[in-house]
Amino acid sequence: MRIGICELAYIPLRSGMSHKSEMVNQLLFGELVEIQIHKEDWTKVRTLHDDYEGWVDTTTLTFLDKEDKLIEEFKNAYRLHQTLEITVNDTPILLPNGAVLPKNKKEFHINDNKYQIPKNFKCLSFDNKAECIIKHAHDLLNSPYLWGGRTTWGLDCSGFSQYLYSLVGIQLPRDASQQINFGQTCNFISEAQAGDLAFFDDEEGNIIHVGIIYESGKIIHSSGKVRIDRIDHQGIYNKNLKRYTHNLRVVKSLL
Repeated sequence: MRIGICELAYIPLRSGMSHKSEMVNQLLFGELVEIQIHKEDWTKVRTLHDDYEGWVDTTTLTFLDKEDKLIEEFKNAYRLHQTLEITVNDTPILLPNGAVLPKNKKEFHINDNKYQIPKNFKCLSFDNKAECIIKHAHDLLNSPYLWGGRTTWGLDCSGFSQYLYSLVGIQLPRDASQQINFGQTCNFISEAQAGDLAFFDDEEGNIIHVGIIYESGKIIHSSGKVRIDRIDHQGIYNKNLKRYTHNLRVVKSLL
């Protein structure tokens, strides 16, 4: 099995072998992939953290020797809760929230590149998972919606929930239709607690949206931008549009 690693802030993961193909996801700095099909210009990969498949521009990906000890370090890496400027060969690079770094290291190498993390950087610590999720969800308010996005520079609804749960050590699948399979069902919306996931469907019953219960009667989610709206047994009510925008299917508790 050949392994690749993302050494850029992020790499678009596309549905096909073209820069015009839809961006379905993003690889973030430090994330590992299994090489499935390798061509001169495009490489099909599968992410190791959530088994998502797509195509990347071959020139953007760094290839690792399968015996590289760094692979294990990045499999159990720390996921950033904020943007962070580090240096590569003494040149600054800004990493997005959600990027991963080796734990308990201020310096590491990827092939011939030397990376240094600021000495004053501290890893995230938390006593309450729900409070941690809500705090960092609030930090993302007004971040733009971006299909396939996973960072403060643009993210979609399931990228939003996946990132926030990863901060507290819970690895969710990439898509809302997969995330709904986890957790315990709340029988009534009144039972929902801050940090719970709320799922929404279309007229055919397909799961098309996910958000996070912010507090009683409110939800934080990525729809146009990361926003806080009202939620009840019917769904999400957007006061600016003066209508319901999403129909509630179920609320799941994972914490």
